[in-house]
Amino acid sequence: MSLPNTSSGKKILFISWAENCSRSDTIARLLGGVSKMVYAVKFGSRPATVWLKYLVQMHMTWKLLKRERPSVVLVMVPPVFICVPVYLYCKIFRAGYITDTHTAAFTMSRWKPLLFLNAWFYRRALTNIVTNAHLARQVENWKAPFIVIGDLPVRFEKIKAFPVNGRFTVAVICSYNPDEPLEEIWQAARALPQVDFFVTGKVKDAPPHLVNNKPENVRLTDFLALDLYAGLVRDSHAVMVLTTRDHTMQRGAYEAMALGTPVITSDWPLLRETFSKGALFVDNTPQSIAQAVRTLQASWPEYQAAMQAQRQERHELWREKEKALHTALAAVQ
Repeated sequence: MSLPNTSSGKKILFISWAENCSRSDTIARLLGGVSKMVYAVKFGSRPATVWLKYLVQMHMTWKLLKRERPSVVLVMVPPVFICVPVYLYCKIFRAGYITDTHTAAFTMSRWKPLLFLNAWFYRRALTNIVTNAHLARQVENWKAPFIVIGDLPVRFEKIKAFPVNGRFTVAVICSYNPDEPLEEIWQAARALPQVDFFVTGKVKDAPPHLVNNKPENVRLTDFLALDLYAGLVRDSHAVMVLTTRDHTMQRGAYEAMALGTPVITSDWPLLRETFSKGALFVDNTPQSIAQAVRTLQASWPEYQAAMQAQRQERHELWREKEKALHTALAAVQ
């Protein structure tokens, strides 16, 4: 891998300690940089080995930085430990870094005790990307620079048709995380036997009781290749992406928006503000979820047209955010 020079003469590298992250990939592409995943697969995320994994990934990150010599480094947080080798590299080689902070860094119990580290690193960053105004206030309290970027313009390079069968189809985007109300979705699906639900995410991560007790009209796709995933999002009548956590942006929802597919999501202020058109909002109960699907079935063309209008509005908003990011990049000589 060799980093290209951007139009401003910068070499931009986005590093994520993950197996994949489409948000990181998108930001890197929009800035003219390169996205790189650094992940020590063999250690997994088990409590007994996670610290060893982080040490190995610090070493891998340092080697990557020394080899590529970026002038600007973006990092995905959490975990905040990714900032250690990046900060040292930037200090030694006169580069700059930007954090892209996912909501979990502020809300998950495993990361909240480490926020003092976030504050220290964030005050020394060029800027810090957060997904909503609530998180921005916390970063502002640290006297650290920030920019709010919730959704991003998504572009799928390739789209492969997904084999839907002609019935009303809902794509359920999930990772089998604790904040996803999957049992409630299963109950809603039982009330809608005429609707097909295709559930993404690695089946190995799914709780066994969900796999063993799913309704007949719920189909687990397992992890999909990006082109086939895009096909599922495009070819479904709706994309459902739910969370029990407030202040959580939903990547799957703006992937749906990019392809003009209506969205069913959780009724949180952030999501209502972001997806004000072409979306239905639920309280995460089976009854609310089922009713949203029925409403969408009855008025699908109207919701699809509204989502396409929403897509254009959000794209114009992104242009303003992009200018702010380039202003931060300009601080690196």
